[in-house]
Formats: sequence, structure tokens, C-alpha cells
Amino acid sequence: MDKLITLNAQQEINRKQLQKLVFLIILPLTNLLFVAAVMYDNEKFNIQTIGTVAIRVWVIFGLTFQVFQLLEEYLPRVIRKDCFVCQLALHILIIVGIASFFAPVFTHPDGLHSTQSLEVPRLFIITLEITLYLIVLRILDEQANAFSTMLTLKESELNVLRSQSNPHFLFNTLNLINSEISDDPDNAKEIVYDLADLLRKYLKMAQQSFTTVSEEMKLVNLYLTLQQKRFKNRLTFDIEVAHDTHGLQIPALLLQPVVENTIKHAVAPYAAKAHVKVSASLTDKNLVVVFKDTGPVFDDKGIEEGDGFRILRKTLELHFVNNYGLSLKSTKTGGEFKVCIPVRILESNRE
Repeated sequence: MDKLITLNAQQEINRKQLQKLVFLIILPLTNLLFVAAVMYDNEKFNIQTIGTVAIRVWVIFGLTFQVFQLLEEYLPRVIRKDCFVCQLALHILIIVGIASFFAPVFTHPDGLHSTQSLEVPRLFIITLEITLYLIVLRILDEQANAFSTMLTLKESELNVLRSQSNPHFLFNTLNLINSEISDDPDNAKEIVYDLADLLRKYLKMAQQSFTTVSEEMKLVNLYLTLQQKRFKNRLTFDIEVAHDTHGLQIPALLLQPVVENTIKHAVAPYAAKAHVKVSASLTDKNLVVVFKDTGPVFDDKGIEEGDGFRILRKTLELHFVNNYGLSLKSTKTGGEFKVCIPVRILESNRE
């Protein structure tokens, strides 16, 4: 929603800038050059006359610009943006009306009333100019509407992915509590308190499109702390976040599916002690987040895409199209999952 508001505001700024360019520069200069060309063609070019015409033309189009500013602010329905012909007629009517009070802009310079150079009336030229101007406005509006629709669809897809991630996360956590209630009630009680902190943070971030690396890592820390209660003395972890990455923007809840999969595949199925390391660094203008675990060696060539990885990949695809990197590999010391996101794109998507 914030992006749509920003888009509409930018569209309005572009419209006003185009109006200024047309009414204060392009239209006056075009008509002035037309008059100068006619005078030169008829050997009646005169600096004093050109100066008078220039003042008259800029006054007319300057006042026209002010009138449209007032109409858009106080009587926007009069503009009739839904009707091209109505817009064209209104522009011509206002220009001609204002010109009638200032020795009309369509009056020929002295001595040029009967020349063949003025066979095409300036009214036709101004009509053509305004038509082109309105066509450009219509194209800009269509582009903005198309982009707005695309942005809305993108937000909807992201919300769907987030809604799919939410139950996935909650079911895993509730199953954890259920298993601990009968085996270790005191530990289950601590898990409930930790879960409350985690859910509070999780639900807050679920309302955002982007967050900082620092905030995202706090959520990862809460989740791993919760898992330590589950596996007791069997799981350790550490998180390293480079100082220059703390304030960088990252899609909210992006890392949650990754840390869940790490626990699910590298820790939960095995009785051996496990260690998880999460690090964030800035490399060649890319934010690189790496998850390392001490799980057993696995075949990293034939991995099937699960829900967690699918949610992560589609989220990155919607935010960054093809400008991101994901990799999962097995090493002698365990698994390594890497997420790479270009910092430049992240900074341009800040909210």
C-alpha cells in the first residue's frame, strides 16, 4: 500500500512537471518561433515586435497554467481526465478565453494579415500542440496504471507466500511444545514464554514488506534460542553480523524458512551434537547471508524443493526478479546455504 501511495504521488509530480514544461516553455516558444519565422519570411522581422509578442504569449500561457492549477486543486471534476475530447476542448477554450483579453494571440503581427505564410491559423497549431500534450499525459497515466496493477499483483503474491509461511512456522512450534509437555513440563513452560516473544516479533514483522538485517537476525536468534530449549544440550549456535550490514534492507521474514529447514534437516533427525552458524556480510556490493551447520554429508545434486525453499525462492523472485543468488552445498564439515542479494536494489526498495 505504501508503494502505491508513493507511485501516485510520483505520478502527480510528473504531471505537474510536464504541465510546467508545456505551458511555460514549449507552447510559448513554439508560437513565438512561428511568429518570428513568418515575419522573417515576409522580411518584416523586428526585434521590438518580437519582444511584444513574446510578452503577450508568455502572459497567456502563464495564466493558462495558473488556471489549470486552480482547477485541479479546487474543481478536479471539471478537468474530465476520463474524456480526451472534453480535455482538449477545455484547454482550447481557456487559452482562447485568456488570449481575448490580451490582444489575442491569434492576431497577426502588423503588415502580415494577407500573407500566404499565415494560411494555417495558429489556432490549428495550438490545437495540435495541446492534442500531443494530452496524448503524452494519457500515455503516462496508462504506464502508471499498468505499473500500479503489476505492483498490486506482486504485493498479493507476497502476501500469499507469507500466509503459507505462517502456518508452517506455527505448526512446527506447536508440535515442539506438545512433545515437551509430557517429557519436561518445566522446559515446556520456558518454551511457551520464548514462543510468546518470538510470535510477538514475528507478527510485527509480518506486517512489513522490508526490515533491516539487524531486525531479521533478532528473529533468527529468538527462533534458535527456542530450538535450544527443545534440543537442550545438543544444539549450539552463533550469529555474526558485519557492522556495515546492520542497517541494510531485507524482505521481512526472508530467513525464517532457511533457519527452520536447517533445524529440520541438519539437527532434528540426528542424536549427535549440532552447531549452527549464521553470518551476514557485504561482498562486492552484495549482501551475503550464510547458514552453516554440522549435519552429515548429503547429496546436494538431487535435492527436491520443499515448501521452505519454494517460499524463499519465490519471495526473492518477486522482489528482485533474476538479480539474486541461492546455493546449497554439502561440505566435509556440514551443510552450507547461501543467500545473495544486491545491496543497490535493496536500498532502492526501502519503505
